[in-house]
Amino acid sequence: IHEQQLAADSQARQNTAKFRPHIRHHHHQAHMSFPSNGNWVPPAVYAEAFAKELGRVHCQVGKVRVKGSTITKDEEEGVAWLRSAAVGGDAGAQFELGRCNDEGRGVERDVFAAVKWYEAAAHRAHPQAICTLGFCYAKGHGVAQNETAAAKLFLRAAQLKLPEGQYNLAVCHAKGRGVDQDLTRAVELYRKAAGQGHADAMCNLAHCMERGQGVPPDPEGAFLWFQEAYEKTKSETARYHVGRCYFKGVGTVKDESKAAAILGDRVWELGRSGASER
Repeated sequence: IHEQQLAADSQARQNTAKFRPHIRHHHHQAHMSFPSNGNWVPPAVYAEAFAKELGRVHCQVGKVRVKGSTITKDEEEGVAWLRSAAVGGDAGAQFELGRCNDEGRGVERDVFAAVKWYEAAAHRAHPQAICTLGFCYAKGHGVAQNETAAAKLFLRAAQLKLPEGQYNLAVCHAKGRGVDQDLTRAVELYRKAAGQGHADAMCNLAHCMERGQGVPPDPEGAFLWFQEAYEKTKSETARYHVGRCYFKGVGTVKDESKAAAILGDRVWELGRSGASER
């Protein structure tokens, strides 16, 4: 028992040390590793740091419980952990709790509650929450449809360099949804998202290059983007278009045998229909 108490005391000291400000001495003066707020009260700072870390841990436990990736799956318990962190202001937990409400995982499905949690996380600049909230406005999912509001949210997510935000904003510009139609801007955004490995952005960029929409026609460049999307993400859409390019000789040497190897029996759909896309 004495050894267990010593171990517990040691762990407690380690936990406390995690939130103790580092102090270094320079020219006989002590400097904190984080700035003073003018009315600095150490216990309050410690409490805030501890609460933030606790919220992060609760969020992680909740996610694991909901998904059951490394421990026994228990969606209801996972939601309880997420709710504890979300109420405490953890943006990641708020977003995950929104998804649980959206999908009915561990809680009765409630799209309105989902939007509330997405909004809370978006208020704390959570990129995925901002983008998901934009989708809700775009589709009228749990909130009145508003394409202008959706485009603004996608812009915020894009500014945070979220590829899904860049892609969705590109679609808005390509189709003139919530913003003026601007194919050049759409291509710019598709390219940014594609550069981060977003499969749909790669394919849409390739379409624009093949058709000369917002960019000079470049069938060779289009084929390379379709090929990269297929090789890196195994996207079914990309696979189809790589096969189509080989079958039609778009941006590459025509090779029906390669097209057949990639598409299987589907290759004959191209021959019958003459379609350029799915």
